[in-house]
Amino acid sequence: MSLVEKEKNPIAEQSRQWLMQSLLDLMSQKDYARITVTEIAEHALLSRRTFYRIFDSKEQVLQQCFLERCEDYITYFQKDRHYTLEQIVEVFFTFWEKQINFLRLLQRNHLFYYLLEEFNRALPVIYDTVRGNQNLYDSIFEKKAALLVSAGALWNLLSEWIQMENRPSPKEISKMMLQIIASNS
Repeated sequence: MSLVEKEKNPIAEQSRQWLMQSLLDLMSQKDYARITVTEIAEHALLSRRTFYRIFDSKEQVLQQCFLERCEDYITYFQKDRHYTLEQIVEVFFTFWEKQINFLRLLQRNHLFYYLLEEFNRALPVIYDTVRGNQNLYDSIFEKKAALLVSAGALWNLLSEWIQMENRPSPKEISKMMLQIIASNS
């Protein structure tokens, strides 16, 4: 479930979306640390009162942006389909390639790894969606360790990849990662 429950009231939901977009717009103009709640509300053409009815802080707005992207990533996978490692890597980079401006904005504001923290919280759901009940691990800790190692590798590569002007395609990246894994096995 989302950090901020999606409103049943379409006007409140629209305001929530405007506030999130407002923060991202402002982050493209100035550092996140210097952005105020008042600026976010005014840029969204809403009042501070409306802001505080929906969010407690600008940090919560950003966290909601992260959460929604993690939820979108989870739904990006087709349920009940068994993915190979190569396909998982390709889906990962294909999804984030569509979010590249958002990722670059986070990097510029030194917030990229906060998204990783949110992603790490979503890993068990992602794993269950992608792998289902395959019981590949002997313990919960072993499963968590495997997920964190995989996520760390993917996120570090993603961090580098989004800065490249002539980036390899998601398919090329997935093939490269498999070659790296095979050569280090």
